[in-house]
Amino acid sequence: MIRLVTITLLSFILTSRCSLAFAWDTVGEVTGLIGVANFGRGKYESPVTLSMPIQIHDKLETIGKAELTVTFHDGSKLILSGTGRYSIDQYAMTSTTRTEASISLWEGHLRAIVNVISGGAPNFQVHTPNAIAAVRGTEFETAYIKDRPCPEDRSCLRYTTVEVFHGVVAVANSTNPAQTIQVNEGYETTVACESPATSPAPLGMKEMGALGYH
Repeated sequence: MIRLVTITLLSFILTSRCSLAFAWDTVGEVTGLIGVANFGRGKYESPVTLSMPIQIHDKLETIGKAELTVTFHDGSKLILSGTGRYSIDQYAMTSTTRTEASISLWEGHLRAIVNVISGGAPNFQVHTPNAIAAVRGTEFETAYIKDRPCPEDRSCLRYTTVEVFHGVVAVANSTNPAQTIQVNEGYETTVACESPATSPAPLGMKEMGALGYH
């Protein structure tokens, strides 16, 4: 009888710990999908489905004209559109409060709708191969374009653009993260190759001067 109680108690503890570990690792879920998207976790890959749980280090990819929305437990959202890829490098939370998030965008357009957290330093970052965009609470879109001339520097074939719709975003080239510029809502900036971020310009102005590039 004692052995049975011990085994039952041990099973309960292990199950509880597994449940807590799963809850801790799971930081969000897929809440929107149009078209075809793929999902990767370690060596495991599969098509994306609605309500699929998302964990730290997961990789997500959209193909063609697809659109994929992931909603995190703190209420923030990431919307990947067109052909694109990103990974969730870090998403630390205490209960339902985000303490730090880091996303790597490898290709395409990624819109972030970040839940506002009062006070403290910026704790939500989007990294591309050549830029860093750090925010406190805002809505913005980061795009990483490769194998195409940058409108700001035609000799550069890889660049990042950051468009701010609400709030403020600090943008810098990843080779010199201390040299940041503040981009206010209604403005955008471009980071070409290893160059610093350009001075903010009103949304749409860069496209008007470089149709077909972005």
